[in-house]
Amino acid sequence: MVVRQYPRFQADFSGTLVHQGHLHPIDKALDLSHKGCRVESPLRASAGMKVDLLLYLPEAATPILIQGAVIRWSGAHGIGIQFQSLTSPNQERLTRTIRQLESTAGHG
Repeated sequence: MVVRQYPRFQADFSGTLVHQGHLHPIDKALDLSHKGCRVESPLRASAGMKVDLLLYLPEAATPILIQGAVIRWSGAHGIGIQFQSLTSPNQERLTRTIRQLESTAGHG
């Protein structure tokens, strides 16, 4: 079993990946953590690519903006994205969202 520094939680959000000025939809969100996410997208991603993300979380009026994220891997199981840094308001919103996911993770 892999023990992760930042636990991943199943998440349901929509969003957009921005790479070199082109917008690519996030078809499906698979999971979310404090430092990254796993998504399905038509973007032909490869490890090391830098992308910006707009995450449209349920019940949020505006998306969370994550700039300068790095693609860590891409394959049959989606695209693994590592967040490098977030501005304070976006970090706070992400933390709140993850707390909600943590509280509901055991109830399903």
